[in-house]
Amino acid sequence: MAASAASGVVSGRVVDDRGRTVANARLVLSNPVSGYRQQVRSDARGVFTFQNVPFNTYHLDSEAAGLQPSHLDVDVHSQLPLAVTVTLRPEGAVVVVEENFRLVEDHPSTHLDIDKSSIERSPAAVQSRAMESILLATPGFIADENGRFHFRGSHGQMTYVVDGIPISDQLHATFSNGMDPSQVESMEVITGGISAEYGGKPVVVVNLTTKSGLGAANGFEGEASFGAARFNTFEVGFNARGGTQSFGWFTSAAASESDRFLDPVNFENLHNQGRTGRVFSRFDWLLGSQDTLRFSFSGGRTTRQVANLASQQAQGQNQRAATSDFNASAAWSHLFNPNQHLDASVFLRTSRAELKPSEELSPGFTGGGHPDFPYWASQDRSLDNQGIQTSFTQRWGKENLMKVGVQHIVYPIHERFRFAITDDTLNSDPADPLFPFTPSGGGNLFHFEARIRPRLTSAFIQNDIHLGAFFLALGLRHDAYRVEDIADSQLQPRLGLSYRVDATGTVLRASFDRLFILRENENLALSLSQQAWDLGPFAGTPRQPLRPEHQDSYSYGLEQQLGKVGRLMIEYWEKQSRNAGDNQQFLNTGVLFPVGADRGIFRGMNLRLDLVPVNGWSGYLSLGRTRAIFQAPLVGGLQLEAPEAASGERFLIDHDQKLSAQLGIAFERDGFRAGLLGRYDSGLVAADPAQASGNPDYAFGASYVRSDSEGTWRIRPRTTWDLSLGQEWKLAGNRRLALSLDLLNALDEKGLYNFLSVFGGTHVIPPRTWAARVKWKF
Repeated sequence: MAASAASGVVSGRVVDDRGRTVANARLVLSNPVSGYRQQVRSDARGVFTFQNVPFNTYHLDSEAAGLQPSHLDVDVHSQLPLAVTVTLRPEGAVVVVEENFRLVEDHPSTHLDIDKSSIERSPAAVQSRAMESILLATPGFIADENGRFHFRGSHGQMTYVVDGIPISDQLHATFSNGMDPSQVESMEVITGGISAEYGGKPVVVVNLTTKSGLGAANGFEGEASFGAARFNTFEVGFNARGGTQSFGWFTSAAASESDRFLDPVNFENLHNQGRTGRVFSRFDWLLGSQDTLRFSFSGGRTTRQVANLASQQAQGQNQRAATSDFNASAAWSHLFNPNQHLDASVFLRTSRAELKPSEELSPGFTGGGHPDFPYWASQDRSLDNQGIQTSFTQRWGKENLMKVGVQHIVYPIHERFRFAITDDTLNSDPADPLFPFTPSGGGNLFHFEARIRPRLTSAFIQNDIHLGAFFLALGLRHDAYRVEDIADSQLQPRLGLSYRVDATGTVLRASFDRLFILRENENLALSLSQQAWDLGPFAGTPRQPLRPEHQDSYSYGLEQQLGKVGRLMIEYWEKQSRNAGDNQQFLNTGVLFPVGADRGIFRGMNLRLDLVPVNGWSGYLSLGRTRAIFQAPLVGGLQLEAPEAASGERFLIDHDQKLSAQLGIAFERDGFRAGLLGRYDSGLVAADPAQASGNPDYAFGASYVRSDSEGTWRIRPRTTWDLSLGQEWKLAGNRRLALSLDLLNALDEKGLYNFLSVFGGTHVIPPRTWAARVKWKF
């Protein structure tokens, strides 16, 4: 039976010790660490099938009346079907069982698996916008404003892979419309030992398996929800699925609004209302035992106000932003035999972003009376992804896999951007390239418009080989990229090795990844242009090319099973890169431009402790430490001021944090659940607070910045605590009613994400926020 590109199929028969069929046996496929659980029953022939199983290691527990239960460990790491024969012996029979309760994986990659059960219980003011906060459970993820984050010194250089379809666009609210977590069955966050099949922005790969109606146990099921939270926040959501053994469908929809839509630039939360909505649908057809078709469609739209500084609020500034997107994909899978599989897919993504000024501005404008202050700006841009890909998987031996594939993606981009300086005091030098765009300089409008078509062509081969206690992951990828006059390519070895010590439950692993990392496509055309380059301190010189980042990444780790109650992962990593990537923010508009530094040097450590459910209790602890250094100069972006660092000078960037920690503790029994989530951030690198002296818009932030033992200005450390309670009641049939209450930042800690950062600006963390949801499941 064929499977989709990001999940597998586990099937087989249940028999007794004489080989006779066992009907109506109960089988449960589960992973106690991630929380994954799927239950089926064998049919009259003893046959069972688990569909849409995310790649992972599982326990298969089976039981039937009058027979002893059975326990097996199974590995699902490819689309190739996994056939299992379950033998149940009569009660009272003497059976010698060698129990092997594995909680650690021997794969060389460093990754974290998060199941839908954990996703549904994550505290959030708006659950349909909680994807980024869920990912913060990954050790080493550093929280930044508006759902953005840094990992291993990189700025959100992440690729989502949704049912095998890559999306490397930035999906944070400032750029686009985030993914609704309710559509996710399971996610795998891969941070080291990256497979050669992943490209684009593969510093982090979030491999998502969405929900499917294929083989739905009840034929039809779903849920409807309503939520409310502080700041006039409301949310409605709906999802449903249904199907048979050969056809399945799933659909979800959510809409929300809030008066604190994004993280504002001050504690007053001025001019920050927003609305968003999103839909998703997936359809699966099994065309016999060898072919599968899958179609997915999704789209969303967001409209919001641009948060104001106090001075802008007094001026009456009313800038607004809108983003929209549409996604479609079609995939075909063919199973030649139990050991050979072909997958092919085509995909399309269109997205649009607009920044609307308070009012239009005409050339020749004069000073005073303009609500947009100190800058007037307008933007209308579109970004598409058009791709085709195919891959072939071969299983050889008992557990060895080889996968080869090719991929071609085009990113058509159209950008229109205008701005002017409405505050005459900001620039009075006629020799400055910006002077013509001031009232005194003639009141001209800077106008940029361009179309570009970046193209990426890739090929890869990945071999996963088991040699006794050793596991080798040997990959090779080639990417060829072209945009405008920039042509770049790289051959990328991806090598991983692990060694399993069964006697102690220990796995040792190491990996080397050479990564070819594309620039963010949002506002790329302007960042590549001579027109933008000539606005800054290097006006009149040829622009410097903004090339893809070339990165070498090393990871060394240990994973240890802790009896039957948990596991511990410890990792040391380091990276060196050329053309290190980041974003540069244009004031507080949320408009960001890609930039690149000459060099990047990064290193750190991560730790993850997982405790599986015992008597209703479970928990985890994630720790991370990151050192992040850039070497000047910076190129690209909209650099309007002279650089702070001289060419060749090295400096810490605001991805550097000495310690990030997240603690989760949960208790669940008989439909009741309670949770505690703690988050500690020691503080990102910040600007000197003296720069805000006498500035009424930013002076408030000086008390939230401190100098550390190295003399570096950093955001003051902060600790936040989230509390959650929930109760689910069983109603008639399969219907259930659930109520949940969250108290976010329960102690009302005040703090900043960043301060006067050239890359992110200034933003404050959310205050104490209550949230309540009611959910009807049917």
